[in-house]
Amino acid sequence: MSDEVTKTASPTQWKWVIIGVVAGIIIIGGSFFIVAPTFHSTAIQSLVLLIGFVVTGAVVGYFSPGITIKEAFFAGLILMFIFAFLLGATPLGEGLSKTLVYLLLVFSGILAQAGAWMGEKLQGSFEKKDGTAKDDVGFQWKWVLAGLALGLVLNVLFVFLLAPLFNINLNLIHVAFSVSFVILGFIIGYKSPGVTIKEPAVAGVIAVIGDWLFIQYGIQLPVPVGYIAFGVVEGFLLTLLGAWLGERYQLAKESKEAQA
Repeated sequence: MSDEVTKTASPTQWKWVIIGVVAGIIIIGGSFFIVAPTFHSTAIQSLVLLIGFVVTGAVVGYFSPGITIKEAFFAGLILMFIFAFLLGATPLGEGLSKTLVYLLLVFSGILAQAGAWMGEKLQGSFEKKDGTAKDDVGFQWKWVLAGLALGLVLNVLFVFLLAPLFNINLNLIHVAFSVSFVILGFIIGYKSPGVTIKEPAVAGVIAVIGDWLFIQYGIQLPVPVGYIAFGVVEGFLLTLLGAWLGERYQLAKESKEAQA
């Protein structure tokens, strides 16, 4: 996008490591304690914890100046020790599977780093100095990856974190799940340089398949083939709609700025 400023790598910004740790305690801790009383499945609790690291990294990557992917990684490692201790050595972790702690140890830093990359992409950190996007030609797989990461985050947010508010009402949860795909498409369509409508739509399809794999094998709830097919089509169309709306909003904003 034309108003985005090119950023370059810089020495480790420890301020953003600290900010990431604070944000992670709020995001990961808050998410876990919202979900844990309602969902007693280790798989669901683990998913929410791990997605929390992605969100933490995204916060650092998106809001910080410069490219701060390594800062998010360091913040993730520190958070790993904090939550591993809280869940493994205090009453907060009583009755929980040790799988949670092991997942934290293995994936925390990597997921925070992945979230930071997504945040940097949404911020426009990887554009050329002349303002032209490096991947603004043809089908942009980087935006599929960014959209997939964002889609999984939004799915978890709109399903598992809002479910307690909806009293596990499946109809309302499905509506929230559907809205998450529209928002996914809108964010990618608006934030990405060039026209990126098909990329988030593909990401939406992959996200639905990922959701199905988690439900089928993570929490072991069989899903009929018809439901999967409907979900894939729904995810594609809703994300496509959101991306189109995001592109329209981007064009309208740029037109307004050009006339100012």
